[in-house]
Amino acid sequence: MEKTINKILNLLIDSGDYLSGEYIGNILGISRIAVNKQIKKLISNGVDIEVSRKGYKYNDSDNLIPQSIAKSLKQNGIDIPVLVEEVVSTNSEVKKLYPDLNREFLFVAPRQISGRGRLDRVFVSGYGGVYMTLCYKPTKMFVADSLKAVLLTGLAVAKVLKKYTNDVAIKWPNDVFVCGKKICGILLESVVTENMTEAIFLGIGVNITNEIPLELKDKVTSLKLENIPTFPREQYICEIITLIYEMLELYQNEGFGPFIKEYCDLSMSINHEVTVNCNGIIKNGFGVGLSEEGYLLLDCDGKVEKIILGDIEV
Repeated sequence: MEKTINKILNLLIDSGDYLSGEYIGNILGISRIAVNKQIKKLISNGVDIEVSRKGYKYNDSDNLIPQSIAKSLKQNGIDIPVLVEEVVSTNSEVKKLYPDLNREFLFVAPRQISGRGRLDRVFVSGYGGVYMTLCYKPTKMFVADSLKAVLLTGLAVAKVLKKYTNDVAIKWPNDVFVCGKKICGILLESVVTENMTEAIFLGIGVNITNEIPLELKDKVTSLKLENIPTFPREQYICEIITLIYEMLELYQNEGFGPFIKEYCDLSMSINHEVTVNCNGIIKNGFGVGLSEEGYLLLDCDGKVEKIILGDIEV
C-alpha cells in the first residue's frame, strides 16, 4: 500500500499549484495536522515544497523524488524500489531494511547525518551531494570477490564523472578524485551465506554542489568547487546505478579481466610511485598493475608484491 507521504507528494506534483491542507486531508481522509507533519518530513528530506497561506506547492528543482528516480531507472531496464529519506547512514539503514525486503533496492539520502567510509572514517555528507546505497543480489559471487565489486563501483563512478571533466582518477581501491582531490567514497558491506555472497550493500557518496568544510578543502572537493557544470542529482544517480548494473552483469558473465586495463588507465595508483600503509607497515614502491583478484601490484625494489588491503597516502 502506498504510504501517505507518497500520496501527498503525488497530489502536489500532479496539481502543479497550491493545495490546502484541508483539501489534501479530505482527499486522503486524514487531518490537516497529519498533512502538515508529512509535509515537514518531505521538506526535511530535501523536497522543495513552498508553504504559504495559499497552501502547499511542489517546486520542480533538484529534488530527490523516489517515484521519479525509480521511473528513470526503469527506463534503463532497472526495476527496483527506491527509498529517499534523511538518515544517519544509508548503509546502516539498508542493513536494517534488507531482512524484510529481501530483494534489490536503492536507498538515497538528501544528506547523511553521519556518513561512513572505509576504516570507519567519517564521510562528509551535506545537502547537495549524492549519497546512496544499492542493495544488489548477485547470481553468483564468492566472498573473495567483494573487492572486485568495490573496484567496479569506483570505475563506474569515474566513468560517469569523466563525461563532465577529464581530470578524473581512481585511488586504489575505491576513492575517486577530481582535480587531485577526493570527490567520491565507496563503502561495501555484505550478507554472507557460507562462502557465497547473498547480497552486497554498495554505499556511494559523490560531492556535487554541497559545501566542503574549510579544513578539508585542500583534500576534498565537489563538482561545483571545481567549476564543473552540474545537473540535477537524479541524473548522476541514474547514470551511476545503470552503469554499475551493466558492469556487474558483464563481470558475472566474463569475470574481472575485461575491466583491468580500463581501471589501470584511470588509476592514480598504477604507473605511479606510491606509499601504502598496510596495517601500520609502510611500503614504498611503484604501482605496476592490478591482479585478477583486484589486488594492487606493487614493485618494491624489483620485487612485485600483491597488496590485498592497504591505504594509499596522497
